[in-house]
Amino acid sequence: MPSKKTIVWGCGIVTLVCLAGIAAVVLFLVYAWQDVKGVVVTVNGPTDAAVGQTFDLNVTVTNERPRKILALSDIDIAEEYLAGFTVSAIEPRPKSSTHVPIAGSRSFTFGVQIPPGAARSFTFRLRAEKAGLYRGDVDVYEGVRCITEMAQTSVQEKE
Repeated sequence: MPSKKTIVWGCGIVTLVCLAGIAAVVLFLVYAWQDVKGVVVTVNGPTDAAVGQTFDLNVTVTNERPRKILALSDIDIAEEYLAGFTVSAIEPRPKSSTHVPIAGSRSFTFGVQIPPGAARSFTFRLRAEKAGLYRGDVDVYEGVRCITEMAQTSVQEKE
């Protein structure tokens, strides 16, 4: 039968391991919630469109870091925005795309590197399918961290 001293030591060690685990999770979340530093994202698209109209939504990512490459992994567009459109083409072509139900977005994986001081544009060719006001986040990811901008387009019925 273990002594009281052994039980106390065991409980102390378990408590320290649990606290270390909690601290690690908190530190990771603090890191992940920070915006990507030294990067500017610009989202350009029309503010108005008509049902049946095709247009480009351009996402330009500029790496303003003096020496560090930007490893752009994904661009996510909110389903709330895409609900009014069909994506007919993307340039450059993504490696894959998936629906992210937890975030309510569509994720396009590019896996490209943008050198210091350079910019890269990503063009999403969209076709307006139904009338309404569509807006949502456009998230540009480097690993688990992202920068968020907003896209908004009002779609009117054809005249």
